[in-house]
Amino acid sequence: MTKHLLAAVTAAVLISGVASAQIYPPAPPPPPGTVVVPAPPPPPVPGASTTTTTTVSPNPDGDHRETTIHKEEVDRKGNTVIEKDVHREGIAGSTDTHAKTETDRDGGTTTTTETTTKPR
Repeated sequence: MTKHLLAAVTAAVLISGVASAQIYPPAPPPPPGTVVVPAPPPPPVPGASTTTTTTVSPNPDGDHRETTIHKEEVDRKGNTVIEKDVHREGIAGSTDTHAKTETDRDGGTTTTTETTTKPR
């Protein structure tokens, strides 16, 4: 009796496994003359951000170092905010530049730039 029960359970598992492993053919191509428009990108997620940091080390001409931090995010109103901080250091001194660009959903742009220079 146990052998028959075990055989029935095994058969049921194998059949359900085969059924779930079926592969369906791809959808047919659209008819000729049909214009296929790709889906628009998803809207930006408020609070999401990306940050990129680039560092350039001294070059053969002299003491020079540059660090750029580029941060792009979307605020809670759906506006794109790009912040860029650049620190340059060389023989003559150093310069710090902070730029902030805000683009609203209607396409209007506001840019604010602040630069600080420190001579040696």
